[in-house]
Amino acid sequence: MLCHAIAGGTGSGMGSHALEKISDRFPKKLVQTYSVFPVMKKGEASDVVVQPYNSILTLARLIEHPNCVVVLDNTALHRIASENAPDSNSSFSHINSMVSRIMCASTATLRFPGAMNTRLINLIAPLAAYPPMRFIQTGFTPLREGDATVMKTSVGDVLRRLLQSKSMMSSAVMEKGVDHCMLSALAILQGRI
Repeated sequence: MLCHAIAGGTGSGMGSHALEKISDRFPKKLVQTYSVFPVMKKGEASDVVVQPYNSILTLARLIEHPNCVVVLDNTALHRIASENAPDSNSSFSHINSMVSRIMCASTATLRFPGAMNTRLINLIAPLAAYPPMRFIQTGFTPLREGDATVMKTSVGDVLRRLLQSKSMMSSAVMEKGVDHCMLSALAILQGRI
């Protein structure tokens, strides 16, 4: 697993180099990345002048080397952080906490014994079956901070909230009037079901 941002020099350059080296040295091993994308609003300028170049060059490596790329974008992360903890001013510690919870939850079946999805290939194969389509979108619910309580809910309610755009960690724009579908989906539910 590799965690990196694709806009800055270190995350894009060193991340791409690490991916190439891992692929060359261990060609049969599965590689999954958690990549933070710099999605911005239309008309905004980027913080870093070379951000578009870094992103494009890194995308070429992300298409070629890893088996699965978990897409997280800054716009969605900041939006979710400000909605769930408005007093924290969407600080980086809250965003880092969200990303770590996503990583922890998505790999829980690998760490804890169970009947299904006990190997990384069992998670990746149905989600990224065709090589160029390695980019997966994540959703997480309920997002709560610290000791906040979560009201009792049903599995159907959790799945419904999981598919809402406000639970997604990337801000993909869905066109109105166009039917959209998911090619594949995997839900990992924890707790008493």
